[in-house]
Amino acid sequence: MSSFAIDQIQAVVCDFDGTLAHTQIDFAQMRSRTVELIKAWGLWQDAMDQGLYILELIEVAEDRLAADPLRRSQFRREADAVLEDVEVGFCAKGSPFPGIPDALMDLANAGMRIGIITRNCRRAVEAFLARHPLYFDLLLTRDDVPAVKPDKGHLLAALEVLQVAPEHALLVGDHRTDIECGQAAGAFTCGVLTDRTTCDQFATYGADLVAADLAVVARFLLSGDTSELIACSPRTTL
Repeated sequence: MSSFAIDQIQAVVCDFDGTLAHTQIDFAQMRSRTVELIKAWGLWQDAMDQGLYILELIEVAEDRLAADPLRRSQFRREADAVLEDVEVGFCAKGSPFPGIPDALMDLANAGMRIGIITRNCRRAVEAFLARHPLYFDLLLTRDDVPAVKPDKGHLLAALEVLQVAPEHALLVGDHRTDIECGQAAGAFTCGVLTDRTTCDQFATYGADLVAADLAVVARFLLSGDTSELIACSPRTTL
């Protein structure tokens, strides 16, 4: 990774839930209902719950039905319905974090391309956006790509459409998967402290920058003022 330089950033790609939107999705409920479904299908194994994220947990269970495509397809539909039910309910009641609409518009007005990549389903994100319009050039949900964050393909698919090379992109998110995705794709990364990850954790993950929220990131990118940034990676020279 080369040194971070503001003038080389042509695209800002953001996570959705916990970065742009305060939805308070109950992931514990989502996980519990998913596990119940897997057990009801007789697919549960104790080893499946060893640190897997919910989507990956479903994929492991789904793979156990590889020999029966019809049952595999039915299981996946039921699993997707569980996730979507939780996500849509919470996203429909959510709201943007303070300053987010203006920050996105300011970045766009400065000539930067704006992307959103999320592990949420499209229906949930669109339910949110119907109430709280946000500026973006591209939205890729889990319904739109074959592999989601932390797989680098999620970001690379967005950058291909935006026509921006990874080394000219900044991925902003609130979770480890965002940092891992950006690093794997060769983009710069910024952790925001809007939800569930601490500054120390972002430092451990190797985020290039850490800020309170996207509004701070936007002000930094537009002005070069580093005073509001909370931390920078030792390998990142501003």
